[in-house]
This record gives sequence, structure tokens and C-alpha cells, in this order.
Amino acid sequence: MKKFFIRTTVIVIWIALIFCGLYWPKWKILKYDDNTINVFVWGDILEASVVADFEKETGIKLNLSYYSSNEELIVKLKATKGEGYDLIIPSDYAVNILIKEDLIKALDKSLFVHWDKVNKNLLGHYYDPDNTYSIPFEWELFGFGVDKDYFKLHPTPPSWGMIFDPNVVKYKIAMNNDPIEAVEFASFYLYGMVDNLTPVQTQEIKEVLFQQKPWVAAYVNFRGDYFLATKNVAVVVASTSYIWRSKRQFDFVGFVVPKEGSFITIESFCIPKPSQKEELVFKFINYLSSPKSVATHFDTFALFPSTLYAPEILHMDEEAAKIMLSTEEDFKNYHFIRNVLPEDETRDIWVEVKNGDLY
Repeated sequence: MKKFFIRTTVIVIWIALIFCGLYWPKWKILKYDDNTINVFVWGDILEASVVADFEKETGIKLNLSYYSSNEELIVKLKATKGEGYDLIIPSDYAVNILIKEDLIKALDKSLFVHWDKVNKNLLGHYYDPDNTYSIPFEWELFGFGVDKDYFKLHPTPPSWGMIFDPNVVKYKIAMNNDPIEAVEFASFYLYGMVDNLTPVQTQEIKEVLFQQKPWVAAYVNFRGDYFLATKNVAVVVASTSYIWRSKRQFDFVGFVVPKEGSFITIESFCIPKPSQKEELVFKFINYLSSPKSVATHFDTFALFPSTLYAPEILHMDEEAAKIMLSTEEDFKNYHFIRNVLPEDETRDIWVEVKNGDLY
């Protein structure tokens, strides 16, 4: 009886903690005055000094809370119907889901003062074709961080074969640990952009990922650049922000975009539907999109800004500026990551690849 009571108590406590985690923002907002906005964002997307300067200059208080994945953001907004939040910054595919779930509101675009500076290549994409619900904030590109010392001695054209082709790979690599991205990349290597896969294609993707295993030194979601910086690998699959932070410290670190094309992710400003603080929120959005803020954020996080201010203002090197100023033709080769298989099937493949044998 005592064990039953203890177990029941533990279960009740966990349920209470989960409940509070989902609904706390909704209750907490009642404590804040009309000059406060609740911001729910990634943990590494807003520079603390910019937040402090904004509060000092405007008198508007920012109440920040953080999520670690788009899935966490979506779950919490569904649970609260969006109440308790005034500004969120989801990734492209999450914006699309939030629109379908009717959780974010159409924006008054007249309140955004930087439209003339927004990179037009970041507008009008599948997840929000008319940018009715979202304004791009920052973006990055997937590619390969490379050890330039190694490839000086072993010249190799940049391609997806650098991580998948056994005739090319004669070195160790660091590979994504995200099943959706890994399957998408293998699919793109084999078939280019496809919307869905046949059973035969699915099996071939699995075989490619198994074939890749012997030269994978580590599967990592974050800080794969560490393996490059320590020269444990010659190639790491990573986004531009991680590689640029390493490039600033290590001369031998480089970045290449596969010749077949690659994948982009865009983080956008959105306002949850119940929020009644749109004017205050846009003051913050406009502040974040200003040259000073943009420069500070690039210095800290190396995410490319959506606003096209001069690269010298942003302290960009020539290579970074070239990517930020990618042409419309370049953007035709930048794709969005999507599920090419049902999510449970993708995860089953990944479990097999990580833990099992092919046959």
C-alpha cells in the first residue's frame, strides 16, 4: 500500500509539472502590465545586449521564455491556443503548421518599417506564400564544413558525394543526428527533390545510410563543428551559423555548398492569434531588424539576416557576404527540408541505421 501511495504521488507530481509547463505562460501573462510583451523563442537567437538596449530605450518590458525545438513550440501553442504569448520565431515548416492550426494571426504589414530592405528571395515560399502571417528574421544554409588543410592535398569538387559516395569518402565525417534531415539528404543525393518515396527508393536510402556508417565519427545535432575544429573529421554536415563561428577561430575551417544544391531554413516573426499587443510587438520586430541589431546578432550567432544592409556594417567576410547576397538563381538551388516519408517510418529507419544491421 505504501509503494502504491508513493508511486501515485510521483505520477501526480509529474502530471502537475507537465501541466504547469504547458499552461504557465497563459497564467503568467496576467501578472504583467500593458507595456510588457511575452516572447517565446529559441534559446540562441536573441542577443541579450539587444534585448537590454530595447527595454532601456523604449521602456517596454520583454518577458522571455525559450523552446528547444519547433515541435515543443507547436505543442505549447496548441495546448494554450496561443494565449500567453505575443511573439514567436518559428522555422519555415512550423509556420505552415501554425497557420493550418489557426494559431497565428494575419499581420498588419504597415507596422513593419524595413520592407524595402528585406531580401526578396526570402519571401513568398510554400509555408506562407503571401507572407500574410510571417516576416523573415534570419536564415541559414546547410552545407559542409571542411578541413581546408586536408582538401588542399586532396582536391574534391563539393557535392553530396563528399558524405555518401564510397569512391569519394576516404576520411571521417560528422553526420546529422536528425532523422528527417538525414533521410532528406540521402534522398536528395540519390533522386534530387522528390515529394515522396517508393518502397524501393526507401530501401535504397536505408542502404546508403548504412553504407555511410563506417566513416561517421559522430552523429551530432549541435556543435558538429567541434569535431572539425579538433581535426577529428575532414567534413561535417552543418549549417552556416555553426561553421562561421568556427571559421572565426580556425583558419583551416572552410564551408562549401554542394554543387547539386542544398537546404535552407528561415526563422520568422509570427504573432499568436490571441495577442492584443501587436503595436508593441512590431516596435520590437522593427528594432531587431535595424542595422545595429542585425550586426550584433550576426557577430554573436552568425545567422544571416533577412534585411539586406551593407555587409561591411555586419562585419562580414567576403565568403559570408556572397552567401547572404545569393541571387535569385542561387535560391533556386536552395530547398526546404520536408518529410519525404511518414514520420514514424523515418524514425524507424534511423533507429535501424544507428543501432541495427541492414539485414
